[in-house]
Amino acid sequence: MSLIIKFFLVSIVFLGMVSCKNNAKKPFGKDPALEQRKWELVEMGGTKVSLPEGVQKISFEFEGQSNTFGGNAGCNQCNGMYTTHEDMIKLHMMAVTKMACPAMEIENLFLKKMEETTRYELKKVKENKIWVEYLHLFKDLEQVMVFKSTTP
Repeated sequence: MSLIIKFFLVSIVFLGMVSCKNNAKKPFGKDPALEQRKWELVEMGGTKVSLPEGVQKISFEFEGQSNTFGGNAGCNQCNGMYTTHEDMIKLHMMAVTKMACPAMEIENLFLKKMEETTRYELKKVKENKIWVEYLHLFKDLEQVMVFKSTTP
């Protein structure tokens, strides 16, 4: 076998290995990068979130085994199911407790935006020499909320 043919075959094998490595896909229905961390709301509707006194931090977590999420909507607990495919996400709200609290308009807006969410992006940003992960939720092309991972 000539040297040119050997080089050609080795090049094809190498390119095949490199292309396979870069084509790793997320499992259909869930994204492990979302799971096992707490996501805390930091921005909603393009405005930094500043909650009034007495309102708990709005946060939630994804659970991959059961494709569920749950958390705090500011006053009430909420939970539901989620499904992802590539950068698309659907959050199916299943249950919200019904306590009356101050600033219910913030909670109601949050829950509405969760149900309207169609797409997501994960971004890492270096803050004070530490990498921090953010979850951006979109309704089509409009960014509706940003969450910060509070889990190291």
